[in-house]
Amino acid sequence: MLFKSTNVWHQKDNLSLVLFFGQRLDELFFDYTLDTYKPPALNPTFICREALALINEVENETIDRNNLSFVLEELEWALRNDLVVKEILALEIETFILNGEDTKLSDLKLRLEVLEKLLNPIEYFNICCSMIFHQISNSGSKKKISKLATLLASLLINVGISKQHIYEKTKDFFFSDREIESVKDLINFFESISLTHHKFEIFFLVSNEILKVDEAIKIFDISIINELPNNLKKLAKEQKLKKSKSEVWVQIDSIETYDRHTARRSAENSLEMVSDLFSLYSHKAKIKWRSEAIITQCCEDVDRVIKTAKSPMNKCVDLKPHLASKKLNYFLENISLRRDAIIKFNRVVDLHSAALDSDLPENQLINIWIAIETLIPSTINGGGKVKKICNALEPILLKNYIQRLIVNLVKDLIKWSRTKLTNILKSIDNYKMKKLTQLVLELICLEKYDNLRKKLYQELENFHLLRYRCFEMYEILKKPESVIERITLHEKKVRWQVRRIYRTRNLIVHSGNSLPYIDTLIENSHDYLDQAINAVVEYSCGMLEANTLEQVFEMAKLDYEYYFKELNKIDKFDENNITIFLS
Repeated sequence: MLFKSTNVWHQKDNLSLVLFFGQRLDELFFDYTLDTYKPPALNPTFICREALALINEVENETIDRNNLSFVLEELEWALRNDLVVKEILALEIETFILNGEDTKLSDLKLRLEVLEKLLNPIEYFNICCSMIFHQISNSGSKKKISKLATLLASLLINVGISKQHIYEKTKDFFFSDREIESVKDLINFFESISLTHHKFEIFFLVSNEILKVDEAIKIFDISIINELPNNLKKLAKEQKLKKSKSEVWVQIDSIETYDRHTARRSAENSLEMVSDLFSLYSHKAKIKWRSEAIITQCCEDVDRVIKTAKSPMNKCVDLKPHLASKKLNYFLENISLRRDAIIKFNRVVDLHSAALDSDLPENQLINIWIAIETLIPSTINGGGKVKKICNALEPILLKNYIQRLIVNLVKDLIKWSRTKLTNILKSIDNYKMKKLTQLVLELICLEKYDNLRKKLYQELENFHLLRYRCFEMYEILKKPESVIERITLHEKKVRWQVRRIYRTRNLIVHSGNSLPYIDTLIENSHDYLDQAINAVVEYSCGMLEANTLEQVFEMAKLDYEYYFKELNKIDKFDENNITIFLS
């Protein structure tokens, strides 16, 4: 997570809220933000569309109707918690969610079709921006601004605008040297990320093998050109894009979409199809192209060179090499798994590597899902495949959830100022005998340190989002009931998301289709797999010395049951029982 500040902001309340909004958007679209603070995969409009697509599958008898109940459950929750939807819908939510046992599928489909029309993305975008503007202009609630920013982010991704584009627009508007003098300046920002299509032309340097299929590529709107247009030659020279003897310039036009990065991905998909078709007949020779591409946009005079976007598989926090090697050595020296379990675990590692090496998001998701399926023992209780996977993953993901939020907050506070943080923490009882994470946890959580928290809030100055995150964590941790409520909600979201990942995997395999939000699903599934792999290491290398994967997941289940039982026993957090989140 990045918490950015700048010196050009006036210290008026509404302009500080503009900065808070900018910091929240920065967090939403930063590659390494914790998944809890990233945009959800779908907003209500697109969950509604997902439900309609699922109904079609039920009608075609390709999927059981019971699968629909999970999507409808998520849709109902999303509608009830969406501030924009509440402005759009005049009727009660029950009017649209017909989920009774006697409900005809045709009736449900018709109501959802009407709902989908009402939740038009352009109307949703305009209302959401208007609500954000109103909240900021009237010194409104940071909580509402944060929620609205999240809803806006989810919508933009769902319609097909690239995260990189919004991130760049956010940095340019909120964190450049240009001074923002009025809340009205936000109108310019909203226009820069609006749901407006543009026309693009894209130029790649491609290997000569493409000349062998020069006639066939025309159906993909790809053409081979002898040289770049005169207006682009200077840019190519500046960027050192010089054609070699083994390359040709390729032009892809007729691309109409929201932004340059989405256009580049669309163009590259065309090249991928040509390359894959070519490889059917020529297994050794491959059509390749450089990562840099020149892009022109219809309404801009400035032409640009952009590279391939970062793979969603790489949007996770990695250990530094020396720490990674230590962890690997520990695993190899202490692993207690039997040979058959090690073979299976190695297969999971291979699939994880295959996902990392693949350039295609669809292949990444399929490999990660197969890795999860391979790791989860078939003997897990639960019935169907997806339910077994949910039952196996949830204890690991839920027990780690609050701890991950705390550790993430500690890291952000250290990035902000280790010195200032340390000076505040020195006033905590028995300061020298406690680790940093416990000290921050006590500072944020315990009522006795209310004055210290206020001091921290003052010290944070223009880091409005970090102050808000500290307060949000205080609200979660001030009583056990709030923690339990948060974990229970996370459990639902994990269950919904695992099923969505599985449905998307099936969509790719059976129909070849993909979805705009596939990157989010890859990031989530990768995170789920990494946490499961870490659990295997923890339970097979520690004192418990699990011999099988079945034992690993059973230990994780019992561990979580004990954790949740102990959490329910706590009436009020204190210095002693709060360590439950650190074990």
